[in-house]
Amino acid sequence: MFKERCVIEENKKIAPGHYSIRLRSSKISKKSKPGQFVQVLCSDSYEPLLPRPFSFLDVDKNSFSFLYQVVGKGTKILSALKRGDEVSILGPLGQGFSLKNAKSIVLVGGGVGIPPLYHWAKECVTKLKVSAKNIHVFLGARDKSLLLCEKEFKKLGVHFYAATDNGSRGHKGFVTELVGEHLDRTTSVGGKNSAPDVVRMYTCGPTPMLKAVSALAKKYDVSCEVSVEVPMACGFGACLGCAIKVKKDDGHRFAIACCEGPVFQAKEILWD
Repeated sequence: MFKERCVIEENKKIAPGHYSIRLRSSKISKKSKPGQFVQVLCSDSYEPLLPRPFSFLDVDKNSFSFLYQVVGKGTKILSALKRGDEVSILGPLGQGFSLKNAKSIVLVGGGVGIPPLYHWAKECVTKLKVSAKNIHVFLGARDKSLLLCEKEFKKLGVHFYAATDNGSRGHKGFVTELVGEHLDRTTSVGGKNSAPDVVRMYTCGPTPMLKAVSALAKKYDVSCEVSVEVPMACGFGACLGCAIKVKKDDGHRFAIACCEGPVFQAKEILWD
């Protein structure tokens, strides 16, 4: 990981309360992987004191971007920064997504959990040479204005499905309802579940959605990687503030999400 003062190349509003920021850094961008994140110190003062974690949205040779929602003092300060300003960045951090042979890839995202899935989809199509027609993207939001990265996903040529709470775009209801219907169509052959050889799922978003996607993965016996959303104060395992409960033999243990994750196998996580 690297600690750098990065120059802002762009910081723009893309949806109500949501911004996309691009920062110049050849070191961080070259080492970043989909599913990893950076810790951002939003201010040079002592308030707010702690950095904020943000997953990569996109990277190129000399810069990277992430998407954030204004929810408190730190992100409000971040939203006011302009091109040419600098921020302190630590990264890349954590463990990202992995790819094994699969005939179909299913991505399920919601809210600010959508960006790392776009990063992963782009990586699969442009670098790992996965056919876009074999990638199915399911996004959920309260309203169509919050279906983040929709244009970017469609530009990749992947199959795109949307669900909104108010029915303003796509299916009216939970995105997991669409995912369940898709798995019904694609994982049963002659009444025998063949999903382990067919589908590989990836998900990031609000915890209730992650829990529901994990339940679907178990039901249809498909491999699923989950990028958890938990508070992270340091980003490298020192503060122990991002511990989550995971399986260990017949019991459980606590895994440190910022360094052992944030990506975990769905079957490892104990949601309750």
